[in-house]
Amino acid sequence: MTVKLNSMENRCVTTSTVGYMCLALTIWMVSMTNAGWYGKEYALGASLMIPMAVVLGVMGILAHLRARSLDSVVFFGSAILFWSYHSAAMGEPAAQGPASYIGWYMAMWAVFFGYVWLGSFRSAVPRQLFLLGAALTMLSFALEHWTGFAFFRYLGGYIGLIVALLAGFVSASGFISFGSEKTHSPNDEHIGHAHPA
Repeated sequence: MTVKLNSMENRCVTTSTVGYMCLALTIWMVSMTNAGWYGKEYALGASLMIPMAVVLGVMGILAHLRARSLDSVVFFGSAILFWSYHSAAMGEPAAQGPASYIGWYMAMWAVFFGYVWLGSFRSAVPRQLFLLGAALTMLSFALEHWTGFAFFRYLGGYIGLIVALLAGFVSASGFISFGSEKTHSPNDEHIGHAHPA
């Protein structure tokens, strides 16, 4: 029984680790440009969007199958956001709509991450902070498009960098803590008891 539980927990940790790794890498690459570190988004960063969206979609399905509702919702939502953002960025700028319309797009994502954050209070603090940061990032971008002040873009970019670090922490910490635990093999004589020293 313990072996089966360890196997199930291992799959849950893998799903969470890969999902949050995708979020960390993609958000970091996009946020560097938004924070003003670079003048434009380069091909290497932009090329991450679609592949990461696909992987996040798969991780969302796996998280759902393992009854990890919060992770599932975060992964599905982020996959849609990445894919739609990339598709819009590849089209004609005029087709994206006026700044106020883009502001509403960003605001709706701020609302999404905001209510997921409100539903995350039973989860670990890094996940809560990740969702709060994601909501504030999108709100900053909405304010940038509504007001025309570049300050809000830079603010959103720096919050995004923090969000990426939080996603990286969630990805690494779950995997490291699980890997450092002693697990039992099927050959253990007393399943459920610690290995002798």
